[in-house]
Formats: sequence, C-alpha cells, structure tokens
Amino acid sequence: METLKLSVETLEWAAGQVGSSLGEFAQKISSKKAEIIERGELTPPQALKFSQIAGVPFGFLFLENPPTQRKRPLADFRTLSAPAPLSRDFYEVFDDIEYKQSWYRDYLKAENVEPLAFVAKFAKSKASPAAIAAHMRKVLALTDQEIQAQRTSENLFNLIARKSESAGILIFKNGIVGNNTHRALSVGEFRGFVISDSFAPAIFINGADAPAATVFTLAHELAHIWLGESAISDVSSESAHREERLCNQIAAEFLIPTERFNQLWGEAGGGELSRIDHVSNRVKVSRYVVARKALELHLITNKIHSEIYKLMVTNAKKKKADASGGDFYAVLPIRNSRKFSTLVASMAVRGKLSLREAGNLLNTNPNNVITFYGKQ
Repeated sequence: METLKLSVETLEWAAGQVGSSLGEFAQKISSKKAEIIERGELTPPQALKFSQIAGVPFGFLFLENPPTQRKRPLADFRTLSAPAPLSRDFYEVFDDIEYKQSWYRDYLKAENVEPLAFVAKFAKSKASPAAIAAHMRKVLALTDQEIQAQRTSENLFNLIARKSESAGILIFKNGIVGNNTHRALSVGEFRGFVISDSFAPAIFINGADAPAATVFTLAHELAHIWLGESAISDVSSESAHREERLCNQIAAEFLIPTERFNQLWGEAGGGELSRIDHVSNRVKVSRYVVARKALELHLITNKIHSEIYKLMVTNAKKKKADASGGDFYAVLPIRNSRKFSTLVASMAVRGKLSLREAGNLLNTNPNNVITFYGKQ
C-alpha cells in the first residue's frame, strides 16, 4: 500500500490538539508500526484515522508546517515558564463558557443591573491575603460554622459555589468537553480558568480533578476575581507566577483562617500527618485542604503535600469507578452554572427565549430544557 510522507512537526501539532504526543498517537494508530509513524510515514488509512482521533481536517496533515497557533485568550499562569500549547479540548470549553458569559453579561446590562463592587476591589492593592480572604467571606456571607457543617468535599464545593452565584459569579464545573463522555479534560493541562468581569465574572473548574482539590481551585479562582485578573490556572504549589502564589495564599486563608489553623496545629501532638488529621477533624475540611494550608505556611514539605494529593486522587478515582451514572438533570446545572441554567430555562418556558436558543446555551436538546425546568 502507498506510504505518505508527512511533516513530523505537523503530526506533533495535530496530536497536541487533544493533549497527546506523537509517540502516544502512533501507538494508538498501530503499536507494531509506531516507530515508522513517528517518522511521518503513514498509509492513507492510518493518516485518516490520525486526523479523526486528533479532530483536525484531513488536509491539515499534509501541511509542511503546522497552522498558526491560536493566541491564548487569557493570561497563562500555568506552572511551566513555557507551557505546552493548549489543546483543542481547552479551546472548545473556553469558547463555550465565554459564549455563555457574554450572553449573560448582555442580559444583565439590558436589565440595567449595576456592576459588582467586589470585582477587582484589590487590584494593585497591598492588602494582605488575610484581608482579601476576609472580604471574600464577607461578600459571600460564608462562615466557619457553615464550612464545618459540610460532610464531604462535594458538599463544601456546592456551598461555596451556591454562595458565589448568589453574589453574582457564574460557576461552571465539568470534567469533559460539553456532554462528550469520550473527551475527558486533562488535569495536567489546566485545573480551571476565570473570566473576570464587573458584570458577569465566570469561573470554570476542571471537574476531572479530585473533589477536595476542586474546593481549593474554586477558592483560588475567586481570589483572581477580587484581584481583577482573568487567567488560566493549574494552582500549582510550586508556581513561578507571583499572581498564582498570592491567589494560593488567599485561597488557603479563605478556607481556613491562619489564626484558627495555628491554634489547632499547635495543640496537636505527633508528626505532620497526625497534625493534619487533627486539624481536618476539627475544622471539618479535607486532609488535602489542610495540607495545602500547612504548605502555604511552610509547616510541611512539598513532598508530604504531594503524597497526600496522590492518595486523594487514587481514592477519588476508586470512588468514581464504584459509583453509578449520575442523573443528567442534576448534572446539567453543575456543568452550565445553576444560576445560568435556571435563568435560561425560565426564559424559554416564559417565551422570552426560543427553546432552540436555550438548548444551544445549555448544550442539550430543547426538550430537555423544559424537563429541567419542571424539576426545579
């Protein structure tokens, strides 16, 4: 069969559109011919399969050089100084969230809604992380008692998300691209992003991460809004970006105020792990969040923090594997922001918005919009 000689650089680019390397893609196409494929030598059927998996037009594979990379839509605060190009998955998610956020912003302005006073309140401010975190709690009306009343990380995430949406912030959480269960998002690529806006700030959380980690990511992205920053984040504890380190400090303070933390840490006996368990049991937040707070205060090493994170991810994957499929109508408002979903469905039912447009905004069949509204 005829063999095509394609640009290795272009093939690397195509594989990168779904967050893979050329070597990984070659194995998917043909494990026996992987080395040949990595040299850019493919049969027409192999090239067609390559384009289908990568989700790029077949003709693009014949380009000598990759197409010009799309400009990043937000400040890139991911860990590496030269992070890998963002994948097609990220851009599809971002475009979807930006479309929703833009629609909601236009709706609010048409309703003559006033801008949110807390957005960018601490931009270029020298306020301490504690002062910013305290203001965040005040605006969200979030108390220690409410946090400690939550039994799971999912409950705590939902509490903070609900209070954030009541304050005017749209919260989206999804572990896949749209409703496509075959396109899981990569936590290694990004953990979340935030679009800071005085009328309709929006946060997207990568739901593929462990539940306890998404709580910290949500607090981190909220901090970006108070600083008036739109950004892509991975919330790394070793970030080289000043902005990310500051948001980590604010998030840790937001979830567990330092004064209370130091009191509990000091009264606990034993080593670091025993102290982490003691604080976790007293303030009723996950071991991961406590470990993250301890790391920000330089009370534990990054090695201990990483071990706790890895154990948390392993347990979360096991729990997810054991769980049965979720209720579509319960998941829909989490993926599309409960505040946003309820508004769109209500407008559609009242004839203020066509069912077709409502379906497009919520990434679902128009008939599902009516069913969803009836379940509210």
